[in-house]
Amino acid sequence: METVKQIRIPVIADSVLSPDFFYGDNTGIYFVTDDDQYGRITFENLDSVKICRGEVMPYKVDYSLGDRGTWVYQVENSKWQQERFDYENRYYGKSYEFGGDVNEMLTDFKHYLFSFHDQFIEVIARGFWFEKSESSLFGKKLMDGHPFLPLPEDAAERITAHSLTSQIRKNPKPKEQLVADAQFCSQKIYEFALELDGTATVDHTLLLSYRNGKLVSTLRGYFGRRGVEFDGFASLEQVIPLVENYMGEVYERRRFLQM
Repeated sequence: METVKQIRIPVIADSVLSPDFFYGDNTGIYFVTDDDQYGRITFENLDSVKICRGEVMPYKVDYSLGDRGTWVYQVENSKWQQERFDYENRYYGKSYEFGGDVNEMLTDFKHYLFSFHDQFIEVIARGFWFEKSESSLFGKKLMDGHPFLPLPEDAAERITAHSLTSQIRKNPKPKEQLVADAQFCSQKIYEFALELDGTATVDHTLLLSYRNGKLVSTLRGYFGRRGVEFDGFASLEQVIPLVENYMGEVYERRRFLQM
C-alpha cells in the first residue's frame, strides 16, 4: 500500500502562489517562499515528473504528524516508481543510464511530492536540494555550497603513485552536516582529480547517501558508475588504495601507448 512520509526542509513555499517548473539548465521548481523571498528545488538524477491541479492531496496524509509548513513528501511503496522501474528494466536493463544499475531505481531513487496551492508536482529522482534567495533564482547559477557543484580546488591535497599525481579535493562542510544533508541528496565527501598533461580532471568521487534507509559511502568513477561501497562515512584511508590502483592502470596504459 502506498504511504506518504513528510519531509521537513528549512524553506517553506508560499501557501497561495503557484510555482514554475522549468526543464533545461538547472531543471527545477521555482517558487516564492512564505516570507516573500525566492526558492528553488533542483534534482539529482531526475527521472520523471508529473504536474497536476487539485485541492485534495492525491495520497492519504496524517497531518497530525507534520509540522507547520510541511509541503514536501515522499511516497513510499510507490506504484509509479515501480512502473518506471519495470519500463527501464525491460528496455534498458543492461544499459541503464544512471550508473548502469537499473536496480538503483528501487534502492536509491524516491518518489517525491511537492504540494502547492491547488497544484501538485511529483518527481522521481535520486534526491533533491533546496535554495533560498532574496532575488529570483530563475536562470541563475547554483548557489555556493550546492551539493551538485564541484568541490573547491584551492585547498586540495595531493597524492603520488606510479609516477602520477592526483588532487584530493575535500568537502569543507563538517561531517555531521554532510550526514544530515545526505537525507535529501548525495553529498560529495571527496573528489579525486588526476593531473595529466597540465590538466586536472576529476575521475572519482566519494559520495555519501542513504540506500534503503542505510547510510553508505560510494566511490563512483568518471561516468557515474557505482564502484566500491562502504558502510557509513568512509575514511580517506579506505579509498586511497582504490584511487592509487586506478592511477596504476592509467600509468600502464600511457606507458603502452608510448612504446
